[in-house]
Amino acid sequence: MLIENLLNWPERYHPLGFVRLVADRMAEKVHPSAERPTLQQQISGTLAPLVLISPIAVILAIFTSMAEFPLFFDGVLLLVALQYQPIIDRARKVQNALSLHKKVLARQTLAPMVLRETASLSEVGIVKACIESVILRFHQQYLFIILVFLVFGPVVALSLRLLYEFSHSWNVKLKRFSIFGQPCANILALLLWLPVRISASLCALIHNISGAFKALRALPSSSSTHQVVLALQGGALGIQLSGPIIYDQNKKRSTKCGGPNQASILDINRSLQAITLCKLTYWILSLCIAVVISSLAQ
Repeated sequence: MLIENLLNWPERYHPLGFVRLVADRMAEKVHPSAERPTLQQQISGTLAPLVLISPIAVILAIFTSMAEFPLFFDGVLLLVALQYQPIIDRARKVQNALSLHKKVLARQTLAPMVLRETASLSEVGIVKACIESVILRFHQQYLFIILVFLVFGPVVALSLRLLYEFSHSWNVKLKRFSIFGQPCANILALLLWLPVRISASLCALIHNISGAFKALRALPSSSSTHQVVLALQGGALGIQLSGPIIYDQNKKRSTKCGGPNQASILDINRSLQAITLCKLTYWILSLCIAVVISSLAQ
C-alpha cells in the first residue's frame, strides 16, 4: 500500500492498462452490435470475463504456489491490483486547472476518469464529478481489493480487480453495453454491496459521523450502493453530491445527497485529504492486526 502510494507508475505502462485494451478488443470481437438478441448478448457477456480471467487466475495460482518466496509475489500482485494513485494525481490536475480558470483543460483532464459526458459541465459539475469519482474508486478499487486480499489472497484480489476493469469497460450506462455488460455489473454489485458500505461507514466515522448518517437517513430506502457511499462521504465532508448526469447523450436523474453545501474547488483537496487519513487509519489497523496475529502464532 505504501509503495503504491509513492510509486509513480504511468497508466500506459501498467498491466491494468493492457487489461483495458484487451477488454475493448474482446468487446469488438464478441459484441459487434447492440442489435443482437438479448439472450445472445447475455451469454457472450457472461463468457467474455470468464475466458479472460480464468486462465490468468489459474496460471498465477500455480506460479505463486511454486514460488520460493510467495510473500514477495503476493505483494507484487497486490501492488498491481491496487492501482489508484493515478486517480489522485488526475484529481489534483483537475483542481489546478480550475484554480487557473482553465475550465476546458479541467474537463479534458477529468474525462478519462469518469464515464459521464464532460463537455458541458459547469465548474461545480466538474468538481462534483471529480470528487465522486475519487470517492467511489477509493472504496471500490482500493479498500475492497485490500479486504479481498486479506481474506482470500492475491489471486482472488487481482481477479476481482480485473472484473472491476471489465465492468468499467463494458459499462451498462452506455447504450452499447446495456445488456452485454449486465453479468459483470450484477456480480460486482453483489460483491461490493456489504464491504463498500462498511468501508464508507468507517471512513465517515473518522471525519464526521453525525453529518454522514444524517445524509444517509435522508436517502430513499431503495438507493444503490453508489448513492449510499456518496451520501456518507458527502455528509461527512458537508458537501452535496450526485444529481442529474449525462451518459451517452442520455440524462440520468439521481437523487442529490450528502451535505448542505455546494461543492467548490477547495473541496477536491479536502476529499483527497480525507482519503489520505483513511489510508493512514487502515495502515495502522493492518499493522495492529499483523502484530496480534504474529504474537498469537508465537
